[in-house]
Amino acid sequence: MNLLDPIIIINGSSSLIFVIICVIVGFLIMIKYKKFEDLNYLYVGLAWIGLSEPWWSSSVSFIVALFNGIGLSDQAYLFIGNFFIPIFILFWLLAMEDLTNLGKKHIFTIVFSICSVIYEIFFLYFLITDYTLLGKMQGPVDVNFSVLVIIYLFISLIILFLTGIIFAINSLRTNDPRVKLKGKFLIVAFISFLLGTAFDIIITNPITRLVLVLSAIFFYIGYILPPAIENLILKK
Repeated sequence: MNLLDPIIIINGSSSLIFVIICVIVGFLIMIKYKKFEDLNYLYVGLAWIGLSEPWWSSSVSFIVALFNGIGLSDQAYLFIGNFFIPIFILFWLLAMEDLTNLGKKHIFTIVFSICSVIYEIFFLYFLITDYTLLGKMQGPVDVNFSVLVIIYLFISLIILFLTGIIFAINSLRTNDPRVKLKGKFLIVAFISFLLGTAFDIIITNPITRLVLVLSAIFFYIGYILPPAIENLILKK
């Protein structure tokens, strides 16, 4: 496939833009730890950076393809875009357990961790023995995942969405206008992330990437609520 194909350029560059936005958003959340000394800022920041991992491989392969014309190998692509997802989801769950009282005994997190270890073992085994059981690249920046990977990605997506929605709904139930406003932005962020990711898993296109970029921006506003946004909406 020609590297100059508009579809390759659009998909590769849109992946790169989304990853950069997520890294910036995650970093801006993490630096709040210095001010509040709350580990949740570190967990959530790391988690949000990690949630862009499925697009890391597309971004890196796009950059590599600019030099070698073919991008990453299938194995490298699959590893970079999938292997660390369970770790980042774990950071997210640790934060949500504290912020939503999801489970004081960490039962949900422990179950997820056990299932993820099993998944990772199979993932590495197939990656070494027959990577086509995980997926196969379609050009330098896209991949067709196997049913196994798609199921795990969707389960991780649903976990993120449900816990995030619980967090947002709790914010909406308060009488504090500021917290309620944060909840509204979070609702939009999680719904747009769910839709953008679900459709992007099925078929890659620029529209889904735009939705994902917007979800990252809405999440930052909802979680941090910068003073400029607060003053604009609440103090008219």
